[in-house]
Amino acid sequence: MQPNTTTPLLWQLVQNTSFNTTISPLAASAANPPNTIWFQTLAYIALSLDLLAAFGAVLGKQWLSHYKSNARGKDRQEKLDGLEAWHFHAVLLSFLMLLQISFFIFGIALSAFVWNQQGATAIAVVVVMAFGLFFYLFIVVASLKFPHCPFQTPISTFLRFIGRHLQAQVTAGWKGSKEMCSSYDPIELKESQEMTSTARSMRWIFNTSTNPEVISSAAWLLPTIRWTPEVNMTAACSQLVSTFAACFHDNALLSNSARRRALACGRALHHLVCNETIKTVISSDFMRFDDWTDWRHLSLPWGLERCKESFRQYATTFEGDHEDKARDSLRLAIVTGCPGFLQATDVALIWDGVFDWKEDLRTTDDFNWLVDFLVHFRKSETRDFDAMGNALLALSAMRDLGSDTRRDNYLDAVIFAMEADKPSRLRHTALRAMFDARFKLVEIVDKEKGEFREKLLKELAPALFTTTKPIAPQRSDDDDPDTVFNSKRDDCYLRLILTLAKQSDWRAHLVTAGHIERCTSLLDHVIMNSTLSVTTHSYYLAAILIRMNPSGGYRSSLGRATLTSALDSEPTNKEECRPITNLAAILPAVPEVRAPQGFPDNISEKEWWDLLKGAWRAMRWNDLYLEPEAVKALPGIVTYTLDLLKTPTARYDAGSLIRLVDRIYEALDGEAKLEVKRLQDALRNEVA
Repeated sequence: MQPNTTTPLLWQLVQNTSFNTTISPLAASAANPPNTIWFQTLAYIALSLDLLAAFGAVLGKQWLSHYKSNARGKDRQEKLDGLEAWHFHAVLLSFLMLLQISFFIFGIALSAFVWNQQGATAIAVVVVMAFGLFFYLFIVVASLKFPHCPFQTPISTFLRFIGRHLQAQVTAGWKGSKEMCSSYDPIELKESQEMTSTARSMRWIFNTSTNPEVISSAAWLLPTIRWTPEVNMTAACSQLVSTFAACFHDNALLSNSARRRALACGRALHHLVCNETIKTVISSDFMRFDDWTDWRHLSLPWGLERCKESFRQYATTFEGDHEDKARDSLRLAIVTGCPGFLQATDVALIWDGVFDWKEDLRTTDDFNWLVDFLVHFRKSETRDFDAMGNALLALSAMRDLGSDTRRDNYLDAVIFAMEADKPSRLRHTALRAMFDARFKLVEIVDKEKGEFREKLLKELAPALFTTTKPIAPQRSDDDDPDTVFNSKRDDCYLRLILTLAKQSDWRAHLVTAGHIERCTSLLDHVIMNSTLSVTTHSYYLAAILIRMNPSGGYRSSLGRATLTSALDSEPTNKEECRPITNLAAILPAVPEVRAPQGFPDNISEKEWWDLLKGAWRAMRWNDLYLEPEAVKALPGIVTYTLDLLKTPTARYDAGSLIRLVDRIYEALDGEAKLEVKRLQDALRNEVA
């Protein structure tokens, strides 16, 4: 291709003849070649993108200045929510993407231009540009595949955002999107946004502040906030836990400020744990916290007082907010009954919870408001069984049936809660309340006369049977509240029945209500459980069966014999204590002693022996010899054990009791020790 010399010559001619020396040579130059045009186009596009990125950077600076200006607390959180809702971070990254794209386009234009002018020289430029391009593509792919890759780029972040959005759309489907649009409610949407904004503001305070007073102030407000599932409070829980634990010191009285912080943080933690919509994680190491008792002494009376105030305000104003506050205050008070931060529905609170505190001087009159609370939620249009259960647990600390003006209402509420169609938690909290009041139940029947006494005997005995009657006998899981045998429930039930059975009127009504059959149905489960673990069921069940048989008749599937004494009888001489050596030989000569109505006559000698062996193990390993209630049942168990020693079942197994009886004998004193001495001597003679 020959160079064109016409244009320069014409330009020289015009330059010589013209007085205008400012004529630009571009005006007369020939048209640029096509390659030069698209090189310049790419370069100008790259320059435009650079200018646009710079413009976006200036705008971003202004936006950030607006965000920082005059924004505190909730307003600032609302602005932060706006940044997230409008993808502010993604918009700023898009400006960086424009800058990187402009570099890429400019590199293409430069490489193509140099290649068109000087091919050999362009090789070096093209190689460098290609290396940069492949390196960039590599880090984009790596950051997409591995989210924790340190070589993140704006493009990879943008592509990941697009991918998540498309995946969510595909998962939801067009049908779900249409339903969402059809159910759009601007008012509900605004309320939801305000609720989320408040919750996130609270979370921001816990995540950023280390001042205990600030954390305490925020913790007081935390239970009043409505939470949404998308708010994760895991980090806030960690801050609350550390502040809460720091309030307690070994053997030290809490200062007023420490008490206030402990109440605020502990109450907030209980609220977070009890609220299933909030994402929380509490370290398992914290569950070994040593000051749960101090926490209960602090929180339980405070929470009950708040509940009392709110309920009284509701009684005078009938405003629903006060009713809700009373319900929530009682729930947060009850959950302090056990160590740890438990759900209010946790069964451990029913069987292991402690609902009084150090120097608790309350009388039955002080529980009147709580009885009114219980009755209110029983008779209200929208019955709240959870609130009734919480009230029954709190009333268990009364260990009574209430004052004279409230005990009728209290008994009616308890019997109502024990009905078979009520939830298991409500029935079992009523059982726990009566268990703690068991000694008062015996005292009332012993000392009082009148309608309340008759009502107590006639209605409570059948209600107790209904409470523990297995609703789902086909279930075999011991943890199920309504299975045939539940360890915690039946331990409480057996101890309650044992206490009531020592009074003759109670004993008669318990037999009529079917409690002997209920106890007998537990026999196989108790014997099996006693071989697997050392529990108290064997001792209490054996004591009940002996105490409920006042005639002293002993029935066996292998034969019948007459026992020398019952539980409450005391031997008058050594002859009466001597076991019968040949039961079968004397059966025809001994008149049959009929067992009381309902008393089981199908318990074999082996079952009796296994039950009594479990009873002695229970007394030894559960320290039952320290409990007066268990020691009172000891004479009857000694007598039955002595009478069984000469049976074929126990003849070759008597040695297994010697060590247990020796240890129990060493721990006892008084008349109980003399009773065990009888058995100790008999065992040694039998083994010898």
